[in-house]
Amino acid sequence: MRTVIITGMSGRLASLVAGALATQPRTRVIGVGQELPQDPPDGVRAQLCDMRGDTLLDLLRATGADTVIHLDFPDEEQPAASRDGGGRGNVFRTIELLGACAAAQVSRVVLRSSTLVYGARPDAPAFIPESAPVFQSAHTGLVQGYAEAERVAAEFAARHPSLQVCPLRLAGIVGGGVSSPLSRYLARRQPPTMLGYDPRVQVLHAHDAAVALALAALADGLTGPVNIAAAPPLPLGHMVVLAGGRPVPLPGAAFAAFEFSREAPPGVGALLAAAVAPAVRTLGDLPFDTAYLRYGCVVDTCRARDLLGWEPQYTAEQALREIAPTLKAEG
Repeated sequence: MRTVIITGMSGRLASLVAGALATQPRTRVIGVGQELPQDPPDGVRAQLCDMRGDTLLDLLRATGADTVIHLDFPDEEQPAASRDGGGRGNVFRTIELLGACAAAQVSRVVLRSSTLVYGARPDAPAFIPESAPVFQSAHTGLVQGYAEAERVAAEFAARHPSLQVCPLRLAGIVGGGVSSPLSRYLARRQPPTMLGYDPRVQVLHAHDAAVALALAALADGLTGPVNIAAAPPLPLGHMVVLAGGRPVPLPGAAFAAFEFSREAPPGVGALLAAAVAPAVRTLGDLPFDTAYLRYGCVVDTCRARDLLGWEPQYTAEQALREIAPTLKAEG
């Protein structure tokens, strides 16, 4: 009997993964989190957990868990204004979870990550393989948090060879009732884009993401990162139209002011803060650093197909059209 612990059970994605795994024979699924869904999937045991390292260790030992899927990344499902630490909280949660897994002799950890960890560069390959280096950005934020969590996980796995660690680098999730930075951006009637640029972007339907995570949990022996994305990549402006919106191209200077406002020290002068405020109000909560509005970050998914047997059931266009009816006109 395989026992799988899924963290972040309050999120929609975790519920989808739990439901997929609960249908597998000889598989016991336990979803944990600081909050729980009102109606957990059939066959899934939901349990409150404060997600601290010692509490996780007690839980893992008590349940005899051999596999953990780590989806406790609230920064993904919350707007920027409500995030705690701009991705750093996700890193600390990952460190505590890995320590608990090693102490409890868990054999396998599947870690959520992002395809955006490769960075946005003009010289990037047309399709980036998992062997490409992870981009180290000077900016803080959710993507840098994923990159740091992956670095910590790789170092941890090197010190604990009995623990299999498999990061799944997911494209931006849309559809399936999952809230993500990309879906919130596309849910705006007039999302801002960068004047003169139209990068290729990949998306991923929530149900395809859940299947990939479930397959990775069952793929004993598979370690290292795996790219997960729908086909085909699409120009950002076309994505906005498919989702029911209208792109609003803005000059690069507006984005530069926006980036500065996010990175400015707390003591920045009131006059300077007032100067960048209009740009901040116009741009709102972007799903990624502004470099991704210039250059594409498109990944190769052959490893997912060859080693996981995963193929997306939703095309990029189908996933984007699914969210169009939910759009609300901006005032």
